[in-house]
Amino acid sequence: MRSASPARRDRERRFAALVTITLAGFALIVLGLLRLQVVEHQRYRQLSEENRIRLEVLRAPRGAIFDRNGELLADSYPSFNIVFRPMPAESTARTPATVRADWVHRVSALVEADSSTIHQLVRAANRSGQTAILRRNAPFAILAGIEEHRAQLPGVEVLVGPLRRYPHGTLAAHLLGYAGQINDRDLETRAAEGYHPGELIGRTGLERSFEGTLRGQDGAEYVVVNAMGKRVSTLTEVPPRPPVAGRSLVLTLDLKVQRALEDAMAGVVRGAAVAIDPRDGGILAMVSRPDYDPNEFSRGLTGARWKALTGDGSNPLLNRAIQGQYPPGSTFKIVTMVAALREGVARPETMFQPCYGSYQFGGRSFGCWKPSGHGSLDLVSALQHSCDVYFYQLGMRLGLPRLEATARALGLGGRTGVDLPQESGGFIPSADWYDARWGNGHWRKGVILNLAIGQGEILVTPIQLALMAGEVAADGRALRPHVVLSVGDGPPATPPHPLQTGIKAEAAVWDPVHQGLEQVVAAGTGTAARVPGLAVAGKTGTAQNPHGKDHALFVCYAPAAQPTIAMAIVIENIGHGGTFAAPVAAQTLRQLFLADSLQKRVAPAVRPDTTGGVHGD
Repeated sequence: MRSASPARRDRERRFAALVTITLAGFALIVLGLLRLQVVEHQRYRQLSEENRIRLEVLRAPRGAIFDRNGELLADSYPSFNIVFRPMPAESTARTPATVRADWVHRVSALVEADSSTIHQLVRAANRSGQTAILRRNAPFAILAGIEEHRAQLPGVEVLVGPLRRYPHGTLAAHLLGYAGQINDRDLETRAAEGYHPGELIGRTGLERSFEGTLRGQDGAEYVVVNAMGKRVSTLTEVPPRPPVAGRSLVLTLDLKVQRALEDAMAGVVRGAAVAIDPRDGGILAMVSRPDYDPNEFSRGLTGARWKALTGDGSNPLLNRAIQGQYPPGSTFKIVTMVAALREGVARPETMFQPCYGSYQFGGRSFGCWKPSGHGSLDLVSALQHSCDVYFYQLGMRLGLPRLEATARALGLGGRTGVDLPQESGGFIPSADWYDARWGNGHWRKGVILNLAIGQGEILVTPIQLALMAGEVAADGRALRPHVVLSVGDGPPATPPHPLQTGIKAEAAVWDPVHQGLEQVVAAGTGTAARVPGLAVAGKTGTAQNPHGKDHALFVCYAPAAQPTIAMAIVIENIGHGGTFAAPVAAQTLRQLFLADSLQKRVAPAVRPDTTGGVHGD
């Protein structure tokens, strides 16, 4: 028999080596399994029971909000939250410990919260498996107490998350709105959008209408936790996904104008004021009284505080600037005058029956706010002195359809389309509405007398009045009030298209209107709005209020020749517009247009209010 060749012997040696290595490998695996399953069985069983992987949400900060000059109005900053995380599914035996009275009492005392509230939050978290926030923005003393007792508080942890901050407090609170913790109802309806318990969501104002822009994209990371729910380490095998902050907003609002208007409205109990730029409709300032601090909602409200905000009747959460509806009073005479000039019903020099303090029509006496009367006036002088008798007669000649059309063209009686939520529409009655209410042709034609002076069924919002003043300042050019100038790093957006038509008319219409409005402030019912060295055009108004004292109103624009600001001021339950609302405008304009040395100059003295139960100006 021949001996094997050298090549064959070499292959056999290599095969034997491979078999040996393979057997050795299997032997090592068997030994390892024996070690895991037999020798160290108890140790690894304990580790597998006590350590679990958990997905943690990394909260994204909301986008910042700036005024038109880059001044910060709202942002987010890191805060420490005390949270409760439910036990892992394999550790449900430990869950009852988190609802025992002694545990709840200890946690409540440490976080300084009501024990019943803590109990409800913990029970809800255990049922849903979702983290519950027990205390937002906890101060150092509370954090120290929690850390000291963490070993005895299963499920309780300290997390860092973004907190919404409004650095100027109540300033522009109603315009900015607030972001509050999402509730169960919203979680159900918006689950597909990725909202999580404890997350902030825009509730009112810009925070609500631009929720999709301001809200960021939450991140996530996987962490290893023990049976007590405590974090042990980060799972390095899966890299974390960092959160993406929301996009910022740049507003048309000017913080300087906002401060000036806020200061002027400081003594107002209930009312609103709006300032817009008549060149493009951008809102420069918005004030509503009473106000509130949106920071309270970021930190979380107690039940008692929420009751105080909503239960006293003053309703500080109501944005009266866009939701309050009021009779316009004599500010509506601007509409009546524009309609009459545009339709050829009157000319600037037109004179009617003299005013002796009242006007007789249909067996009734319609009074003028000035009982002694104004005598004979032309149209411009009638606006200057706000003569009701003159405008009664003008309204009769004009008729309801033309008056209604002019009012709607100037932005009254319908939503302005401002980019804020929950805007009210106001109301301008029509002949069809009266027919439906009283029967076809059965309503008294004398209703036009009240409508011509801004009384009766007419209702407007302060932002509508500011829009009207802005469009008159712009010679009837249609505007649309808006708040947002740009989003993120993008360029300024084109002003949105107006919802109303505006008034296209010749200078023969607008010149007398401007002249009359300037005379109102120079030597008429609005002298309290005079500002040294500044031509102001304005109109006073006093709206009848069946529930108490009259509402005071004033609309204006300045400088009269080339307006850069138009304003509307409404003060509830106080009296004449010329006595109370006009000085607010004057103080605002002084702060904006006069040098510092002249701003504190005392406003012209105003006569005591004598409205009583009678409307006036």
